[in-house]
Amino acid sequence: MRWLLLRIAACSVVILTVALAQAQKPTLVQILNNRSIFGKDFPAALRGLPAWNAQGEQEVVVFAHRVVGATALDTKEESEKQAAQLNDMLLKLQVQFKPDFRSLAEVAPGRLHAEAIPFPEDDSQRVAVSDSSLQLLNPELTPARLREALGPAERVGYVTVQNKFERRPIQLTVYEYADGQIAFAEPNPSLRAGFIDRILLKVRAVNAAVFEEAR
Repeated sequence: MRWLLLRIAACSVVILTVALAQAQKPTLVQILNNRSIFGKDFPAALRGLPAWNAQGEQEVVVFAHRVVGATALDTKEESEKQAAQLNDMLLKLQVQFKPDFRSLAEVAPGRLHAEAIPFPEDDSQRVAVSDSSLQLLNPELTPARLREALGPAERVGYVTVQNKFERRPIQLTVYEYADGQIAFAEPNPSLRAGFIDRILLKVRAVNAAVFEEAR
């Protein structure tokens, strides 16, 4: 009987530990409101999401000074056409932050302008919103600091970004949170080894979490 009770107690501890770990996973809203892991101008990247969503982009990648659409395009003409369409949407954009994000609304909006860019990592053409004056990422964010701020990633994946030639491909270590709706990636090779250089946002999910409506 004593051993049975001990086994039951041990199982209860394991179940409680798992339940606590699951309960402590940060939500997408909590992550987006954690200013320590983003750059001071990150709200400017969020402001443009309704336009990306209206264009049908499923994912965007936030770099230090630009937001890049994840859709790889074949020609410069195609990317220029989509950039022009995105600019029209950005000009007409009116957004209202949800109550959880009202503090972000106080940050002055950046000058959002879409352009067609070559994307050297995979030799594709992309659409991007760029402004060299913006700081969209925390330049000192490392995987260790990310874990300290958000806890362990729900999933760690590895992505190889292939190119059209014979250059060494980029290897990404991807740290996923909030059921993959937001992820942080560390590239290799990198001029700043050990630092996260991009954030991956699922457009529809983040747009729905942040804004009351967009029109």
